[in-house]
Amino acid sequence: MNNNIPDNWYETFFEGINCEMWEKADTSEWTSTEVAFINDVLHLPADSKILDMPCGTGRHSVMLARQGFQVTAVDISAEFINNLRKTVEAEHLTICVAQADILLVQLNEMFDGAFCFGNSFGYFTYDNMQKFIQKVAGALKPGAKWIIHSGLIAESFLAKFSKEEIYELPGLTMQVNNEYDEWNSCLLTTLTYTKNGKEEVHSFKHHVYSIAEVIRWLKRAGLKTTALYNSTNKEVYKLDDMKVYLVAEKM
Repeated sequence: MNNNIPDNWYETFFEGINCEMWEKADTSEWTSTEVAFINDVLHLPADSKILDMPCGTGRHSVMLARQGFQVTAVDISAEFINNLRKTVEAEHLTICVAQADILLVQLNEMFDGAFCFGNSFGYFTYDNMQKFIQKVAGALKPGAKWIIHSGLIAESFLAKFSKEEIYELPGLTMQVNNEYDEWNSCLLTTLTYTKNGKEEVHSFKHHVYSIAEVIRWLKRAGLKTTALYNSTNKEVYKLDDMKVYLVAEKM
């Protein structure tokens, strides 16, 4: 078992081909669908303040800013953030961009809504997950909603655990090799990219938490879970659905 992946793997993971893969995998059509869902759930007037953390490429932030929202986008990846800053400057968008560890970043304003997309919920150990949740909750105004998306929640992931998968993208192949650490409820993944005949290998660790655990964390942080959806169509989440969109409201 690959037990050599450090807990802070995410500090250096998002660079090179990893960034290229995410940029190719997410289409503008899918981004539009997710942003429409965010708008529907948060139900905020234009000019409201929204937190996107971690923001990855910033694709949601850009589209929301184009619609008139004030967005704060935070991510640890220098590559993602540098590219996002170029877009912000070129279009004069109302996005406050920050390259930072989401556990350490100082959020100096209050937000009308927030979202955490792209399977990034679960990067941390139990104690640090509580820290992350408390940080976001503390930056939300009363009544503000936080949308959390995950395809690696326990009720979705464990029943469909696969040890190996292969994905083909234009000019790029990604082989995924998974192991599961039962003692720590943790997914250990090695990604092998092939591009132009050359290989690049990256590894990550993703902690697998149950929906009930997440709901309890949120409640302790002053957030009430109000909905569990299995898609952007707002269909009710059920056991074994591929992903969950959890909606929590600041009490």
